[in-house]
Amino acid sequence: MLTFKKLNKELDELVAFYTTNSWAFHAFPTVSKAEIINYYHSRWYEEDKETYWIKENKKNIGLLIISDISDTIPLLFDVRLTNNGRGKGYGEQAVKWAVNHVFTRSNEKIRIEGYTRHDNYAMRKVFSKCNFQKEGYLRKAWENADGSVEDSLVYAIIRTDWERGTKTPININDVPF
Repeated sequence: MLTFKKLNKELDELVAFYTTNSWAFHAFPTVSKAEIINYYHSRWYEEDKETYWIKENKKNIGLLIISDISDTIPLLFDVRLTNNGRGKGYGEQAVKWAVNHVFTRSNEKIRIEGYTRHDNYAMRKVFSKCNFQKEGYLRKAWENADGSVEDSLVYAIIRTDWERGTKTPININDVPF
């Protein structure tokens, strides 16, 4: 069973996490020590965000960032697992935890959104398994560090679907425009 611990003055752990793993489907697959230190000191992990360690047996196996946390529509901004932590169902557990965390803490939260690259099939499956509805396909909307641009998708779960354990279909093609 996974546990989640809010990031709290753990710069060395953060640097180790980012510099010993890579994420092919993120805009920046690798991040330097200097970049992490700069983000940390600029309070990037805190400004309208909640950042949590994903832990298994007290060991950091991932990082979860919820952005726009003060808004009624937060963004599941980042789910990163260690190279060895992938393919074990941890992403699904982390997203379910995040959804429960956001919706149980505030009745004012309407929905939670998340974006992923079109070719990140693992994350697309996670969103689907967690009752997020695919709401849009965004062409040339994901800019990568190498200058390439990929298509992305937007997923969301609304409070009523979370409460009922359902996924309400959308009518994206109700009219031809």
